[in-house]
Amino acid sequence: MLIRLTYASLLAHDCGPTCINDIVALSAPANQSRGITGVLAVDGERVLQILEGPKEAVVQLYEHIRKDDRHHGVVELDRAIIKAPHFEAWGMVKRSMADAVMLSETL
Repeated sequence: MLIRLTYASLLAHDCGPTCINDIVALSAPANQSRGITGVLAVDGERVLQILEGPKEAVVQLYEHIRKDDRHHGVVELDRAIIKAPHFEAWGMVKRSMADAVMLSETL
């Protein structure tokens, strides 16, 4: 079963653009190896991430993300069963918050 999980959080004060770029660079290949795709949107200190993939892998990743001290105030916004991934070409990419909102309109 495939799912899409969306969450929002606030970045820690010491996690700036370099930190975010490092997260994306490391996450993309790791996520792809687990069949997870998605998009990470950042606007100032606000983060929105959409994860897609096998339910067990996505839930396990989300539980790991919730414990990451590079952000706080993690709130799950949506979790849904999907027929196919929307972001299948991306293990993880960074986009602006506006782009993520526009992408989510097509889900």
